[in-house]
Amino acid sequence: MPREIIVTGVHLHANAAPCFHHCRYCQLKSYRLRPAPFERFVALVERFIEWRNDGHQDFEIAPWYGNSHDYSLATTKALRELEKKLGWTSHVVLLGGVAHRSRQEMKQWLLERRDLGIDTVVATFSGHGARHDHWNNMADNYQFQLDALHLAAEIGMKLQQRILLIRDSVPSLDELLDDLDRVPATSRERWAVPLFYSGVARGLEEQRLTEVEIDSLPARVKDCLRDDRPNWRSEKNWIEHVRQSPDDEAEAMAISLPLDERSLDWADARSCDQIITELVARWRAAHLAAPSRKELCEGYGDVANDRLYFNVQQMEKAWFDRYKKDNICRFDITATKFS
Repeated sequence: MPREIIVTGVHLHANAAPCFHHCRYCQLKSYRLRPAPFERFVALVERFIEWRNDGHQDFEIAPWYGNSHDYSLATTKALRELEKKLGWTSHVVLLGGVAHRSRQEMKQWLLERRDLGIDTVVATFSGHGARHDHWNNMADNYQFQLDALHLAAEIGMKLQQRILLIRDSVPSLDELLDDLDRVPATSRERWAVPLFYSGVARGLEEQRLTEVEIDSLPARVKDCLRDDRPNWRSEKNWIEHVRQSPDDEAEAMAISLPLDERSLDWADARSCDQIITELVARWRAAHLAAPSRKELCEGYGDVANDRLYFNVQQMEKAWFDRYKKDNICRFDITATKFS
């Protein structure tokens, strides 16, 4: 069955800012920086914003400049201006990948971003103490993020606390929650989620919790499970879900344009209409040639696997990786959601 797609937007993604620690569960496949001059990145995004406002209001424009939010203040300010033009309502700064600073330096760093309109600090925890430091691949990162949350709360910022459910770290989560409960935030969101299936995390299947293990978590942890928990399924249940789904459903997705100097040259030589037309043609051709979801499910699904995946797209990536081991892919994987 041909795989049809409905293109809903474009991700303009530059890996041009470093991450200062490389988490062992990172969603990225590579930390290699791709030079993309910031002024040219901004100019392309602004062109697309004008294009969107000129009759393409339902088309998503999603820029991303680096592997962490540890930008200079000038870059952060320019990115905030782009967010305002895009009409984004979420104003967050992520602590993941941020270089460690002294308490005073970190307070100043947060104050500068608060003054630009960023109102929420996001911290991701992969366990308590040394367990977190192991998975985040950075000594003392647990305490750094915890101290940053205290500082953010002191200056009136909102907090978002994300917890990754990793098998080795589950026994430490009560201690983590004790520490997080001691942060006196006036506004706080907290949720826990299974490992995603992306980037280097694809190699951590032995750390993925099963459905029974999720249901057996301590009550405090279960209370933090993300709101979409009713939709999480084990692989054997995703197989049944896909088998019962209609054959002819087209999938809505955003296409991606990775940015470096070469691709910026390509984009600068084209109008936004031309860029989208060429990208859509590439992505549609690649998906039409790729195996369908049902083909992947029937050929590479494992009915004995009771590990939990939080959506069908995550599950499908696992099936595709198994497919790649047995097949030569005669289509452009970089123009698919599997890249």
